[in-house]
Amino acid sequence: METLAFYSYKGGVGRSLLLANAARFLASLGKGVVALDFDFEAPGLHYKLGHAAHRESRLEGGAVPYLVATAREATSPPPLEEHMIQVPVPPGSGGWLRLMPAGPAPDRAYWAALKQLGEQVRFDDPSGQGLMPLLDLHARIREELKPDYLLIDARTGVTELGGLATTVLADTVVCMFVANQESLDGTLMVAEALKAAPRLKAQRPIRIVPVLARTTSDLPVEGPFAEGVKRLLELAAPADKKETRLFELPHDEVHGASPLDKAYLELFEELAAKPGTVK
Repeated sequence: METLAFYSYKGGVGRSLLLANAARFLASLGKGVVALDFDFEAPGLHYKLGHAAHRESRLEGGAVPYLVATAREATSPPPLEEHMIQVPVPPGSGGWLRLMPAGPAPDRAYWAALKQLGEQVRFDDPSGQGLMPLLDLHARIREELKPDYLLIDARTGVTELGGLATTVLADTVVCMFVANQESLDGTLMVAEALKAAPRLKAQRPIRIVPVLARTTSDLPVEGPFAEGVKRLLELAAPADKKETRLFELPHDEVHGASPLDKAYLELFEELAAKPGTVK
């Protein structure tokens, strides 16, 4: 199972939408895909992957209720299927897509469950106890569902949960930013932390895929922004290269659908190819 975390230092860059489209693309290739919403404070992945299905199923579960139940009854975790939604995929594709939303947001019960989770699980616990429920969930998804890909919508900004999702659970982190210095500087800080973060035994070095979203013009070739982009590409480069590619997603209102579709396809092909794969 390849685990990809989608991260952005600032909100409003299209992170959840990109994850949803990547999940559908991978499923259309005949792959098994699980999408997991870890943006607990502003959950919305269930809207991007079909809010109608979410409402019709009247889901009571999700990642937050699952983690609450796990913390309460660690020896008897609840069935995964009670906390997931089956998302339709194109007929004949051979793939499948399941969504574990954060929970039944925006229902009031969800926020009560999130408060309860904060009281039961400390993700910043220096002993590492806060990490164990996440590792258990990750392992259960891998062993019981056996997907080819797990896609995680990580929390915006710098948070304990987002840090664990990107540094410990992920094989690849898609770092999204927009063309302003604030967004780039925050992304650089996170990329530096990702490169320095310790990995679990047998984990390969983390792969960083930088994505510049909603571009409306050519990037500057000189100045602080250009230097920041260069540094980000150096951080994201594999060990045998000095730099890697920057994926640019043009703003659809400015560039039209075709360039955006082409940019999406090139990025999705990169994400589908595991490190070391010859394309």
